[in-house]
Amino acid sequence: MKQRLGSAHEGIDIDPDTSSEEFRQLASQPYRDKQIQPIWLQIYERLGSAIAAGLLPEGRRLPSEDALAAVFGVTRRTLRRALNRHQQEGRLLSRKGVGVFVRSLAVRYVVHQHEAFNASLDDRSLRNETLSLGRRPASALAAKIFGLAAGEEVIELRMLSIVDTAPIYLAIKEFPIAIFPDFEAAYLQSGTILGAYASGGVNDYNRVQTRLFGDTVTKEEAALLQLNPGAPLIRSHAFNTDPSGRTIEVNRGCWPMFSVELVFGDAHAFPALEGGCF
Repeated sequence: MKQRLGSAHEGIDIDPDTSSEEFRQLASQPYRDKQIQPIWLQIYERLGSAIAAGLLPEGRRLPSEDALAAVFGVTRRTLRRALNRHQQEGRLLSRKGVGVFVRSLAVRYVVHQHEAFNASLDDRSLRNETLSLGRRPASALAAKIFGLAAGEEVIELRMLSIVDTAPIYLAIKEFPIAIFPDFEAAYLQSGTILGAYASGGVNDYNRVQTRLFGDTVTKEEAALLQLNPGAPLIRSHAFNTDPSGRTIEVNRGCWPMFSVELVFGDAHAFPALEGGCF
């Protein structure tokens, strides 16, 4: 049985089985003049506010495009522009043949000198996948840091971190072969980078520097992180040294922009703040 919504949606048929109350509430307010702000952008903002406030929780599957377009009283084309923007920015995740879901948002990493990024996840279920492990020519950055000649090899480890079902961190880690000749075997045996460090006589380390900057996702990264091409990222370059000061790891990582909160220092010293600068 279908029913009609009044006010701004007069005459639109809605199937109650496919449009939940949360979306009805989002669509209930009249739109502002589209000459001031396009309708698709107003829908985008309403959805973004609902996700940020937890009204649309992570893992929530959205109704079909037809159902949502009917709820908001717009064409599928208008609705799709709003959904595509959120997918590009990482708030929504599209699974082919399954639907569109709210991604895991605001995963908190507490950055410590003596702890890997994926070890400081704030109270969330995390699993790490090893994508590849082998010896390859060093990247330009690693060659410079390790003092290697062009074409010299390093040990390269590629990893993907996943919270629940959402990929949230992709890393390429490079290690000097001269310090860790048995890295691969030790890593496979222990299942940890610390175990591989120990194979080279390194039982402690410091993260001496972490650099963060914004960028957009590459085609390969988009496939692994389940993002649309062109989605914004936070990139990092991190450098670890052993107690003697030797650089033992160059780490290049990236996160979907809206899926992570990076905390430097005591995570519990001050409350988390919401909103913009002003």
